[in-house]
Amino acid sequence: MCFNGRGLLKIAGSIVVVSNLLIGTAFSAERDEKHSIKALKLVPNKCVALRKGRKCFANIKVEWSASKKGSYCLRRLSDKLQINCWQGARLGNFKYIFASSEDEQLELVSVDNQQTIAVSTIKVSWVHNSKKRRTRWRVF
Repeated sequence: MCFNGRGLLKIAGSIVVVSNLLIGTAFSAERDEKHSIKALKLVPNKCVALRKGRKCFANIKVEWSASKKGSYCLRRLSDKLQINCWQGARLGNFKYIFASSEDEQLELVSVDNQQTIAVSTIKVSWVHNSKKRRTRWRVF
């Protein structure tokens, strides 16, 4: 296959246009992701216990935002226990004391219509698996 100088320029130009479209799409998605406010953020969102099955303890910083002012409550998803509520707010933060041996989900709920705005999870992991220790009897 033989190309003259113009043919190569057209192909190179087409490649540049296509790559710019693909890169532009990726950047616009990334830009939209950065500008959109995450509704419920937990920092840290992981808790590490020493052994499997033991409780993990952590102070979790909870930050939330909503699109409009209103009454909102933060609650535990498993048993619907209300942790904290805010009146006439669009933003909020709270320090949550976490103590559990299992993952826990928190949700932000609008008080007016009981609609869930966002859900976030605190993951529990461990350093060591629990092993049953064998008791060895010794005479001496």
